Amino acid sequence: MGPIRDAFHMIRDIRRQGLAIDLWGAALNGPQAIGGLVYIGTLEGRAILGTLIVTLLVAGQIHKRQPFSRLTGLCHLPWLALLPWLVDRLLSTHALSAFTVWLGYVAIVIAISLVFDGLDVWRYARGDRRFAWSRSGPSPTP
Repeated sequence: MGPIRDAFHMIRDIRRQGLAIDLWGAALNGPQAIGGLVYIGTLEGRAILGTLIVTLLVAGQIHKRQPFSRLTGLCHLPWLALLPWLVDRLLSTHALSAFTVWLGYVAIVIAISLVFDGLDVWRYARGDRRFAWSRSGPSPTP
């Protein structure tokens, strides 16, 4: 249960950082979890929910070792495979429904997050180790 506990500790720590970060986390992960459960009978629902679980578990491990590190963005690498597939699924669906709206929402927030993640990993590589919004003190030295 360690990795699950670590993921929940990470979520708790992030929620303490302020309303904006808390809202972004909820907007990013909440619809993926809820929609994934609602549409669990579809391949897309299972893929999104499974990817969400993996990314949270990996993020929890990164956070455990380097709290509020810009490396946390690496947990979203599975989205690089998921996003093009979701876009393809959306483009092949011609009917507007709650399901396609959900897929579109998930694809958009994943794309936005991947942009932030890419910038964060680049900043980490350049020496900027901690998120600017982190209230947890100075960045640890590498």
